[in-house]
Amino acid sequence: MIVIAGKYKGRKLKTLPGSNTRPTSARVKEDIFNILNNYFIFTKKTSLDLFGGSGALSIEGLSRGIQKAYINDHFLPALDVIKTNLRDIDSTSYQLWNLDYKMVMQLMKRQGISVDLIYFDPPFAESSYYEIFFANVLKDGLLNPWGIIVTESPVPLDIAKIEQTGLTLLRYKDFKNKHFYLWRREDQLQTNISLKPIKGEQ
Repeated sequence: MIVIAGKYKGRKLKTLPGSNTRPTSARVKEDIFNILNNYFIFTKKTSLDLFGGSGALSIEGLSRGIQKAYINDHFLPALDVIKTNLRDIDSTSYQLWNLDYKMVMQLMKRQGISVDLIYFDPPFAESSYYEIFFANVLKDGLLNPWGIIVTESPVPLDIAKIEQTGLTLLRYKDFKNKHFYLWRREDQLQTNISLKPIKGEQ
């Protein structure tokens, strides 16, 4: 896998095989960032990846202008790969954690840390991961106004239930073996937004 665009374009990234990380494929990553570019300006923003895997999504964001990336993975071998992939990147531009994702959320709440972009792609298909995350992410003040959440899931999510938390679904795409959702915190937006099919999507 390589970085697609930005100042680190072409940078080769290691990945960690196995079911403990379930890395995003290069094709899916490219599609995600193509969609994200329509809704998000990376420059001087902050991001969070609660299941960092190889760190590919966070590093892609840093390459495109993210000012500070918070990257977590509870699986220690994954954190070692992330550190390798971050080589020669300014250490003040990222913060690494090796914690359970719920502990990260609690830590951020206590420290008053909020971000503009969150990647959420748990390595295991357990609904509790998504339920806990979406129930608390806005309540705990972790996402800034107009912030974006990128979610990948092996099973369809309950859109209506998630939107009750205060998030608006901007885009959905079925990648056959993975469902992609793009959410936004829209505190002051009162208009209804309908889902528009992505070109080539059935």
